[in-house]
Amino acid sequence: MRQMDRRLFLQLTGAGLLGLSAKSLAAADTTAFTSIAYNVLAFIGFPETDENRSKLETDRDQLPEVTAKALAEFSPDLINLSEAPFEPLVERFALTLNMQHAYFSTGVKGSPSYPCGFPGAIVTRFDIVDSEDRPSAGAAHSSALFTRHLGRAELKTPWGTLHVITTHFHAHKQDIRIQETEAIIALIEKLRKTGEVLLQGDLNHKPGDPEHKLLQEAGLVDMNAQLGIGDVPTFNSVDPKYQIDYIVATPELAERGQRAEVLNKVPFVPNPDDPTSYALSDHMPVLVGFK
Repeated sequence: MRQMDRRLFLQLTGAGLLGLSAKSLAAADTTAFTSIAYNVLAFIGFPETDENRSKLETDRDQLPEVTAKALAEFSPDLINLSEAPFEPLVERFALTLNMQHAYFSTGVKGSPSYPCGFPGAIVTRFDIVDSEDRPSAGAAHSSALFTRHLGRAELKTPWGTLHVITTHFHAHKQDIRIQETEAIIALIEKLRKTGEVLLQGDLNHKPGDPEHKLLQEAGLVDMNAQLGIGDVPTFNSVDPKYQIDYIVATPELAERGQRAEVLNKVPFVPNPDDPTSYALSDHMPVLVGFK
């Protein structure tokens, strides 16, 4: 974890953008926690239209802080980011929430219009004991797998060790996603020997797809489905059609699941009454509360 630049720290302090997670910190000695999975589209906003282009270009530089403030309303303790931006922007997001972060690289080269590729991050109020890029249950993964991102963090929590896996499955090839799912299942089996496990991210498949069935057959619990939002779309934020973002838990942790929600209101979707508005991302966040 890198330290925030002092100048940026002072800028954010002066802007009143720090300390937004006080409610979570006040509950630091409890076992209850809230987790959010969010594909943030590199904090660039969505969609860009003729009507909103000028506003979006003006606002874009502060979208890490704006997104953090929007999520802070839900008092998260843990957030995973898919399609994270370059790490300095993730640092700003985490600092705004008064949280630590672990950053995970991407295997995809960026483009002129989307230069960062598809990295990921875990942002949390819990102590990060250890983190690892492209973790596996044994041998290193094939370069064909987890080309977007795969990361793991071991967190120290009031109830013990919590392992968090963040990943972004292949967008187009189901055979690759199936291999990624099998590798994730093996990794979870390894990790759960020493603590509960959460899998979070943009898994790029729908409930009922073979990838999803593999997770279920392994005894893992889709918290979206268990808590009644299994048919609520997470993509896209303008024309919601598909649930492809998930929070999945090992059974013991899943028993503590209490509430779930897709955050599908402004600013996570455009304001329908304002043609200059935009959503914070093309995805909508998934939230799960545990007791």
